[in-house]
Amino acid sequence: MSAQKLHDGARPQRQINDVGYVDSAEAMSILGVRRETLYTYVSRGLIKTMQRAGVKAKLYRKADVEKLRSRSVARSGGPKVSHALRYGEPIAQTWISEITPHGPRYRGVLARDLVRDGRSFEFASELIWTGLPRTRDVPWPIPQETRQPESLVRLALHSAEHITPLRLLSMLTTSLSAFEQAEEDMQTAGPATCRRLLQTLVGTAGVFGPGSRYSAPHEGEFLAQCIARGLGLKKMPDAVQAIDAALVMSAEHELSAPTFAARICASTGADLHACVATAILTQSGAMQVGGAVEVEALIDALPSRLEPEDALKRAAASGFMSNELPCFNHPLYEGEDPRSVVLLDIVDRLTAQSPDTPKMRALVAGARQAGQHPNVFASLVILCKAMGLPNGSGALLHTLARTTGWMAHALEQRLTGAMLRPRARYMGQRAPG
Repeated sequence: MSAQKLHDGARPQRQINDVGYVDSAEAMSILGVRRETLYTYVSRGLIKTMQRAGVKAKLYRKADVEKLRSRSVARSGGPKVSHALRYGEPIAQTWISEITPHGPRYRGVLARDLVRDGRSFEFASELIWTGLPRTRDVPWPIPQETRQPESLVRLALHSAEHITPLRLLSMLTTSLSAFEQAEEDMQTAGPATCRRLLQTLVGTAGVFGPGSRYSAPHEGEFLAQCIARGLGLKKMPDAVQAIDAALVMSAEHELSAPTFAARICASTGADLHACVATAILTQSGAMQVGGAVEVEALIDALPSRLEPEDALKRAAASGFMSNELPCFNHPLYEGEDPRSVVLLDIVDRLTAQSPDTPKMRALVAGARQAGQHPNVFASLVILCKAMGLPNGSGALLHTLARTTGWMAHALEQRLTGAMLRPRARYMGQRAPG
C-alpha cells in the first residue's frame, strides 16, 4: 500500500469546526435578553464576536452564548446538563487533567512544560495514569508477544480496500478486545495493560511508512523512536523530538467527545480495549481529528508561492470558506490554541523542512491576521507535512497520543462504580389524555 495515498477522492462537504456563530436575534432568543443586555455581555468580554467581510452586522460566538445561558439556568435552579454539554459548566469530576489558558495541565503539570523539559511520551503517559511519574525517562519493556497484532494488521489490510490510520487503529483495537483475557479486564487493568496496548498501536506507524508493514517497538526503543522509524524518519535528526512533543501535547484534553464516549463505555463494565475502540470511532468524526482531512486538502490545493494577504482568498477559490478554515479556532481557548503554539514553534526549528512549509506558514499568518488560529488538529497536520510525512500522519499521531488519556479516563470512571446514564427531556407530541 502506498503511504502517499492515505486519503483520496473528492473533498467531502462536512461541518468541521465546532465554533459556531449566531446573529443578534438568535443570541437574544437563546439568552432571553434585550439587545442592550447582549451588548453589555459583549463589552464585558463574555461573548466574542466575529465581523464578516463586507457585512456590518456582527456574529456572536454560540459557545459563549450557551455558556451564559447554562449559568443562568443553574442560578434559577433549573436542569444544568442540557447546555453544560456544549462547552458549558463542568458536569463531571476528574483528577487527570484540566484546561487552562496555558494549555492542558496533566495532574498539575502543564503539558508545555513537559515538552520544554524534553520529557518523553512515556513519562507523560505514566504521569497521566498514576500521578507518579518516574524520576527519569526510560523506555518500556517490549511486549512478550507481537505475532497476534501483526496477524491482525495483515488481516485488516487484506480485508479493507482502502485503509486509513484511524480505520486501522479502530479495527486493530476492536479485534484485540475480542481476544482480551478475562483476568485482564477493567477490574485489574493498570499501567502494564495500558503500556502494552500503546506499544501495540504504535507499531501501525510502519504500515504508513516506506516499509508498508507493521513494526513493533524494539528493545530499549522509545515510542517516538518507533513511530519515527516506522514512518521512515530515522535520518531526520530532530524527528523523534518533534514526534515526542506532538504526542505529549496531544495526550489528554479533559472531557472531549471521544473521552466522554470512553467513560460511558467504561461505566458499563466493558474492557479497556473496547473503551479505546469506542473513543477512536468517535475520534474519526469530522468535528474531531477526522476533520484533519480537510486541512490536508486545503494545504495541497494552495499554490507553492503564497503571500499571507492572499491566503484566505486562495482558500475560498479552492472551495473552502475563507471565514472558517477547517480545524482553526477552538471554543475553549481565547485566540491561539496553546498546544498549537508549541507545535508550530517546533516546525520553525526543524533542521529539514518540506517544500510545503513556506505556504503553510503563509496560510497561518494570513489566517491570524483575520482572527483565525490553527487548533491542535491543524498544527499536527502542519508539523507532519513539514517533516514530509504523508496525509493522515497528523491524525495518526493525535489518536496514538490521546489513547493515553482515554485509558486514564476509562480507569477513573470504573473507580466510581456507577454507570453513566443521563436523562433526556422529551420535546415531541403527546397523545391527549
